[in-house]
Amino acid sequence: MLKALFYATVLIYAFLFAQIGHTQNPLEKETEVFANAADAEKIYLQLSGTTFNTSETIWFKAIVTDVIDHMPTTKSGVLHVELIDPLENRIVDKNLLKISGGVANGFFQLHSSYPEGKYMVRAYTEWNKNFGSDFINSIPIHLYRLQQADGKPNPIRDIVFTKDLNSSTFSLSSTIAVKALDSLHTGDAMLYMRWEGGKDSIVIKPKKKELNINTQHKVPLNVPIVHYRLQTKNEVFTKAIVLDEEYGSLQFFPEGGSLVEGLQSVVGFKYVDYRGKGAEIQGTIEDKNNTKVAEFKSNALGMGKVILTPEAEKTYYGVLTTKSGNTFKYELPKAKKTGQVFSLINKGLDKELRIWNKEKNRDSVFIKLFHRGKNLFGIKARFRNGMFSYRVQPEDLPHGVIGITVFDKNYGPVAERHFFNERNEQNLDITIETDKDRYAVRDSVQVSISTRQNGQSIPASVSVMAVESSYFYGTNLERNTIVSYFLLQSDIKGTVENPSYYFENTKNLTDLDDLMLTQGWTNYKYKERKKPKLVDAEKGLEIKGTVDDLQRVSKKGITKKNEYDLNILLMEEPIEVYTLETDSTGYFRFGLGDSYGLGRNFVIQPSDASNKRGDLKINIKEYEVPEIAYGLEKVIVPVDSIVEKKMFQKMEEDIKEDPLLLPNTIALDEVVVSDYKVTPERAEMVALHGIPDVVIDNRELVNKQKNWTNNLYRWLLFNYPKDIKVERLRNGLGFEIAYVYGADWTYVVIDGIPVHERDYHLIGNIPVRAVKSAEIIRNTGTANKYHRQVFDCAPVCPPPPFPAILAIYTYSGKGLYGAFPKSNTTNLINDTAPQFTPIREYYVPEYHEPSKIDWNVPDRRTLLHWKPNMVTNSYGLAKTSFFNGDLTGKMVLICEGITSNGKVGYSQLFYEVEK
Repeated sequence: MLKALFYATVLIYAFLFAQIGHTQNPLEKETEVFANAADAEKIYLQLSGTTFNTSETIWFKAIVTDVIDHMPTTKSGVLHVELIDPLENRIVDKNLLKISGGVANGFFQLHSSYPEGKYMVRAYTEWNKNFGSDFINSIPIHLYRLQQADGKPNPIRDIVFTKDLNSSTFSLSSTIAVKALDSLHTGDAMLYMRWEGGKDSIVIKPKKKELNINTQHKVPLNVPIVHYRLQTKNEVFTKAIVLDEEYGSLQFFPEGGSLVEGLQSVVGFKYVDYRGKGAEIQGTIEDKNNTKVAEFKSNALGMGKVILTPEAEKTYYGVLTTKSGNTFKYELPKAKKTGQVFSLINKGLDKELRIWNKEKNRDSVFIKLFHRGKNLFGIKARFRNGMFSYRVQPEDLPHGVIGITVFDKNYGPVAERHFFNERNEQNLDITIETDKDRYAVRDSVQVSISTRQNGQSIPASVSVMAVESSYFYGTNLERNTIVSYFLLQSDIKGTVENPSYYFENTKNLTDLDDLMLTQGWTNYKYKERKKPKLVDAEKGLEIKGTVDDLQRVSKKGITKKNEYDLNILLMEEPIEVYTLETDSTGYFRFGLGDSYGLGRNFVIQPSDASNKRGDLKINIKEYEVPEIAYGLEKVIVPVDSIVEKKMFQKMEEDIKEDPLLLPNTIALDEVVVSDYKVTPERAEMVALHGIPDVVIDNRELVNKQKNWTNNLYRWLLFNYPKDIKVERLRNGLGFEIAYVYGADWTYVVIDGIPVHERDYHLIGNIPVRAVKSAEIIRNTGTANKYHRQVFDCAPVCPPPPFPAILAIYTYSGKGLYGAFPKSNTTNLINDTAPQFTPIREYYVPEYHEPSKIDWNVPDRRTLLHWKPNMVTNSYGLAKTSFFNGDLTGKMVLICEGITSNGKVGYSQLFYEVEK
């Protein structure tokens, strides 16, 4: 099959006497797109950071393009972005976004209930389910609980690990102090331990008056890291323990794929430490007799190359000696007795391809050059004295990762290599200018942006972010950019460490070639051949499913399909009514218009030609979420100490300037109220705000429910008029909002999660049957802890002086999202249709009039400006402005852009802020 496929391509026959630098170009273009993944979409995520505390917001922009040319996608109109706790294998929050012109943007509002630890932001389209995990973009981030460093609990203490004699295991003992983590906890707690390749768990059963519990378990000797997770009813604590800091992995990658006895080869190597990060090393290559044959030294990322001529029947090892004197040996791949060796050599800006054949014959050699699953050129030639060479010029090839495959005379692949082809004229050049180099705090900053390509002005979609530089670069050590993603990361498998490094200057291109040697040749994303696509692209919001006739069953038990009519009623204002027809199999797919919210209720009912509905059943197709699967070794790694130190420093400074940030941590060992039970769901609210003034349980809600009080606010208005005031905003077409009498503002907290102001219009429609209890908390000095999570204008706009809280507990326990239960009947479906996630603009405080500035309200924003959707005009120009906060020092402006023809660019500019 390979032979037939190769003959189907057009190749040029070139004899070796065609010298290097010959004026004729023997490469002939090909057009075959052979890879299945060449039809996929690339999804780039630009995040406002990768390290956050749980009071902050994660802002992001997504760019969705086709694979080959990076043109904005025309396939998909919907993007799924999820915040995932990978250790618990659960989706914490999600965005459903409209893709317009290949661009979408959104946010995740974090919450104090989120446990500390590593999370993933994952983005994908329905179409990309056809191509596996390679085209689901995941970015790791780290979350910290907002608390004072000296108040941070340490319930897992006194960890001791001992090597067992005559055993292949470590024994780990520790002391668990459950009450140090959760003063309200009663009953059992769970301690989970995980490591690469294994896991264990222990039930912690403290006895009365017993403060600490001693535990012990075993792990294999070759485990470098163990991750602990202590979980009570109200709290979660995580901790990573390093057992072996000297653990590392060293791999060798012969250029082209194989070593051949007697032929000199370039061998790439890559070393990663116990964290999975590259680390600088130096060592020797030795044979089995400990004879040193070569020395090697890596770059800062643990990569490099060494030259080796393997002798027959010999085994070679890379030898490293640690600072403590321990020696580690890593075996190199075995050399073949016969074959070919492939090398790519830099010749100025050109690349010279050289192939040696051990037999020194005149056999034919066939070469293909390809890019993102598309064949570019083919060469057919012969060896001369066992050698062939050809020089490749950059202008003949696209910008980015290029693959070369060498075939023998029987058209069998014998070597493969990837390299990066640099063409600066293909980049989008972005210039950023500010009106000044130095500013005072709360000064206005005027920004001008210019986009050009190859010297010519060109319109582009750009994003602009301004951020305090020492915090941003100190907590985001593993940064990617739009350039590193589209030109590098999206074309090779695996994690590229510090990807932006390779594009900071031309000197780093040498290190980029080391990356191609050690990762690109074995981890290219475009190996799989074309195959049928099983999943259609989502063009927009839709409802889809099937209709079954329960009476139309054949003798074989197979339901016979037919065409049916569907009546669809979309609720909320304005109410919309539609009729559509299924296809002959009973399948329907109903496209919805664009709308924004947490889901729109709908009713759908089928009928057939005889208008009989009783025997018809509708099956709504539920959305299938891709499997959450992340390698444990990437999830349990301890946080970098530099990042942790920087994060704690910022939290301490923020809390000192603005104490409202710090959650109230009143310790309640026991709460006794005559008719109020402090359940696990209520415990955090009681600890923060005290016992509520009014408690309405579900029994009262149900007993007093009338036909006109099915929704929560209607019920409260009729049954508690002296405690709750309910008003309708925007006249009759608006929505209802509730106030506790005597309060300036009422925070609504559902299942411990505060509702953002943009979602207040949904609260009044919560069905009474979904509510376990509703509680009013009037006099509490801690209500304004929710101020930043509810209002976009915080911290600049002051918190209300006399707030109250309406606490709602639902049976789902999932907050506002889970408060609208589904119902199902045989032939009538009441369900929730998808809506796009509401868009929120980043709030920028304005200090136009210095005399009116309230300097008592702190403005400690590290993210000063976030403008994800700007477009430069036909002259390539755009402007934006914002105000500095109270932080001084160096700030950085970051601008990323993409043109309609798929050219990407990145630029940054620093400026100073002084007192």
